[in-house]
Amino acid sequence: MRTLPILRTALLAAALLAPLAACKQEKAEVAPPPPAILTADAIGHYCGMNLADHSGPKGQILVKGQERPIWLSSVRDTFAFTMLPEEPKEIGAIYVTDVAKAKDPAAPDMTAWVEARKAWYVLGSRLRGGMGETEPYPFSDKAAAERFAAANGGTVLRFADVHEDQILTPPAATMAEGEQ
Repeated sequence: MRTLPILRTALLAAALLAPLAACKQEKAEVAPPPPAILTADAIGHYCGMNLADHSGPKGQILVKGQERPIWLSSVRDTFAFTMLPEEPKEIGAIYVTDVAKAKDPAAPDMTAWVEARKAWYVLGSRLRGGMGETEPYPFSDKAAAERFAAANGGTVLRFADVHEDQILTPPAATMAEGEQ
């Protein structure tokens, strides 16, 4: 007869905990919106120039509540957008061109995107981006990033490990400070 109260208690506990488990499961399964298709009229957020006019990897930021992506002419600009306090912080997804799928890093496939926070980046390589500046080169695959760094110089980092001074401080200013 004692098993009946224990069984009732166990069923009651399961009934109370089931909605909590379902809630956790729903939150874990929410996927970011997919990357937008780069169109011929995509204009860079900071430079106001057509993205097609620049070589190298690009970025796009999908802000919650906005229908169109914010296009960025470089991965450096994409990082800067996330670091600058005046830019929106309700970000649904950040995508960068996946250089791991490119035959030529200067002319990556503009249909191959990787979620920026999951990518590997090579910072400080000898290659320059489409705007002529140093450029973080993004890869969906760590081994591909390491091969690129071995061939072109640079350091492999994750998105969260890239610091503001590596993006927001112009390389010439960094050199000038070090020379003084």
